[in-house]
Parts: sequence; C-alpha cells; structure tokens
Amino acid sequence: MSLISFSDRNHDFATIYNFRDFGGYAGHDGRAVKTGRLFRSAHLAALSDEDRGAIGELDINLVVDLRHAPERKKQPSRFPDPAPHVHEYPDAPESLDAKVAPHEAFLEHELYTAEDAHGYMMRSYTTRPHDAGFQKIFGDTLRFMAQPDTTKPAGVLVHCAAGKDRTGTLCALVQSVLGVSRDDIMADYMMTLDAVNIDKIIGPAAEMFSQRYGRSIDAEAIWPMFGVYPEFLEAALDGMMDEAGGTDTYVTETLKLTPAELERIKSRYLEG
Repeated sequence: MSLISFSDRNHDFATIYNFRDFGGYAGHDGRAVKTGRLFRSAHLAALSDEDRGAIGELDINLVVDLRHAPERKKQPSRFPDPAPHVHEYPDAPESLDAKVAPHEAFLEHELYTAEDAHGYMMRSYTTRPHDAGFQKIFGDTLRFMAQPDTTKPAGVLVHCAAGKDRTGTLCALVQSVLGVSRDDIMADYMMTLDAVNIDKIIGPAAEMFSQRYGRSIDAEAIWPMFGVYPEFLEAALDGMMDEAGGTDTYVTETLKLTPAELERIKSRYLEG
C-alpha cells in the first residue's frame, strides 16, 4: 500500500511532466521505502530556471537518462544545480549515428492503427530486460545506490522521454529490490494516468506527427504510446522471468549485484 498521498508524491512542476516520488510504499518486513530519495520523470530538456532550482533542492545525486542517443541530441537535458552524476543509456556503437530513436522510426514508418502501437509497445517491454544496454544501466544504477563509501541514501532521478515506459521498468525493478509488492508496483506505474493529462496532449501530438511524417496520424492510433497499460509492465516483469527466473535472480544473475550490495540498498532506502 502507498503510505503517502498522491498530492505528496506528485511534484507539479511547470516545465517537466510526470515528476513524482516512487518511494513511500511498504517494503521488506513491512518497512517503508524512504520518501524524498527516489524520483521519476519525463525528460529535462525544457526545465525552466525556477524548476531547475526547485529540483536542485531535492538533493539529487544521480540522474539516470534512459533515452537513446538521438533523443539526447535532439533534447539535451538541463540539469539541476549542483550538477549530479549522470548515467546515460549506452547505445550500441552501430546506433550512435542514428538520426532517430527506435520508437520514432516506428512512428514514421509502421504506425497506422492503435493495434500497431499496442503491439509495438508490448514488444518493447518484452525485449527490454534482455537488452544489453538496459541491463548495463539498470545494474549501474543499483550499484550507485549501493556504494560502499556512504551511509546516506543517494537521491536518484530516473527519466526517459515521457517518464513512463523505460522509466517505469527501472522503477519497478528498484521497488522490487526493496520488497514492494507487485500490486503496489503496478499501482505506481499506472499513476502516470493521474499525473499527466494525456487527453490534453495527445491531439497536438498527433498533429505534430502528421506534419512531421507527411501522413495523417490520429490520436487514437498513438494512444498506446502515450498511455500506460498493466499488460505493458507485466510484459517487462515477465521478460525478467524469462531472462533469469524472476526479478530477484535477474538482479543477481543478470545484473550481477552481490548480496552485500543488495543489503546496503535495503538498509539505506528502507525506514527502520
């Protein structure tokens, strides 16, 4: 169960979408996941000076940018002050010069119906746990949280473009490590529907894509790429099951976290 209200969890910044605390749930042995240390959001490219200062006050030590290189080039981040450590998705060498990210290529060439979009999203979530780049950044994030030279829990901000798909997968993994229940993990993932007014942004987005790609793309067709569905996150968690037998063994066998590192994460990010 969530131990804090949505209004306490959600940060209503003017220039960054979907910024919220993903702590505040019951974890291992009933101990609460600490609040004010784990955050998730959309990209930081449009961050105003005012919002940049406000985020800086959250004492964030690590920003995890799960976007592909073309996305980062197109919309470079504005980081809070003082500048945090930054982990970026490690694109494969052959992808570094790509002009568009995979989901943008899909939008341009393959999207025609909502069924197309839903199928693409299911494939993306299913394959993500097997992707070497995601495995590296997932493992690096957890290792940063488990650094041996500090007892204070690092402030971590996880983001991608919209703060729901790639971000949702890593946040679910972190919460799983901390013993948050599957139901609470899913509820936190679905909270994007409360944090973002998708109906307000999807129409203008469809018009923008139609102009960019020179063909009509309607809002209904792109809805699965803007919304969240339980089966999406279930596909990612099932992918971890297929990869290693479950989230626990995914962390130890695939991401190579040690028992000592996992204990440090729990001792720092759980109350009591």
